[in-house]
Amino acid sequence: MSETTIIKKGTIFTVDENFKEIKDGSIVIEDDKIVAIGKSDEIAKKYKGDKVIDAHGKAVLPGLVDLHYHSATFTRGTMCEVMLKGMPMEKLLVDFFYPFMEQITHKDVLAESSLAYVESIRTGTTCVNDIYVRITSCADAAAKTGIRAVISGEALDIGPGERQEDNVKAFVEKNGIANGRVKIWFGVEWIPVCSPEFLMKTRELANKYKTGIHIHLNESLWEVNETVKTYKKRPTEHAYDLGVLGSDCVAAHCVHLTDNEIELFRKTGTHVSHNPISNLKLGNGVARVPDMLARGINVGLGMDAPQNNLDMFEVMKYGAYVHKGLRGDISIMPHDLMLKMATINGAKALGMGKEIGSIEVGKKADIIIIDLNNPRFEPILSGKLDNLLPNIINSGHGDDVETVIIDGKVVMENRKILTVDERQVMDEARKSAEALLAKIWK
Repeated sequence: MSETTIIKKGTIFTVDENFKEIKDGSIVIEDDKIVAIGKSDEIAKKYKGDKVIDAHGKAVLPGLVDLHYHSATFTRGTMCEVMLKGMPMEKLLVDFFYPFMEQITHKDVLAESSLAYVESIRTGTTCVNDIYVRITSCADAAAKTGIRAVISGEALDIGPGERQEDNVKAFVEKNGIANGRVKIWFGVEWIPVCSPEFLMKTRELANKYKTGIHIHLNESLWEVNETVKTYKKRPTEHAYDLGVLGSDCVAAHCVHLTDNEIELFRKTGTHVSHNPISNLKLGNGVARVPDMLARGINVGLGMDAPQNNLDMFEVMKYGAYVHKGLRGDISIMPHDLMLKMATINGAKALGMGKEIGSIEVGKKADIIIIDLNNPRFEPILSGKLDNLLPNIINSGHGDDVETVIIDGKVVMENRKILTVDERQVMDEARKSAEALLAKIWK
């Protein structure tokens, strides 16, 4: 028997092709799908809900899509402290993070990814593109917490870490679980630790299983220089020559790109995840996002690992400000574009543009409701001075999210997670992290 949920009297940002703002609007959800959108008085005449959510004084948005994500919450703060003492990222990965990934257990990852997914839900993210290890446990955590997730193995073949065989196992066992909320892709760590044979095999596996590829590319100058030294090509050129790029591929970071590499993304339809907070914090620079957008490349937004937190509202803000400042042009990266990058662009990159990423009839109900009862959103003006969306992008925080609906189910209501015991998730994660890090970081 179907269940009907109605969100009424909110200000709806559809983020569809027309990018409508509907004041005093209502949305009707039957099971997992949106079946009607319109003015509240019109919807009230036609529909009665089993559950009615009053969104008066609130904004209703599509759920945010974190396009590049590591559920590696256990290393929050610890890795950064090492880097602040002068250890470069590439040495940190080899000396600390890869041994960490080799020793972490499925039980640890279940606790760790559950913590990450709960934090993401809390801050308005309804879909993550997670690349990590022991990914069958990530899939179980996604199913349990209620988040929508595309999960890839942080796989490599030069040194310790996740292997392609682990990724295949996860695909066979977990792809499509939880009413299709969980999908498995194939992951590539980065060029310096992945042989050409590995990259070609990744493409072969993605084609065989009709799924996607998630790869780190051109993140740091060290990576670029190392790839040129080894293969006489830049990372994106190397990935292109080995057949990795394509419309089913998300390339993360893409900071240090030549015009030719940008053209390879355009030519192949490869999607890019822009991760401004990670790139700034790790000292890797600023990606040429305005240039990529001008060439018609689909660019979404990601937090990467939890460098500070998993708040995509911060990513939208940084993603706008850094380019305005760098280019001396206040007109670039406008507010509507930032919301598109955090929603529909990410959905398209994951092959889900017809399912999620906007509020449209027929799409899955992945929706967030933002409480505007906060001085930082005022004054809220209408007409020619309409300023709600700029206020949300400039002033909004993840903790302004009050309600989260994923796949038609309310997973957070009045800021309370309904799918899991949040306190238990935090306690289990801390206990696992303390035991694991004590073994590795002596």
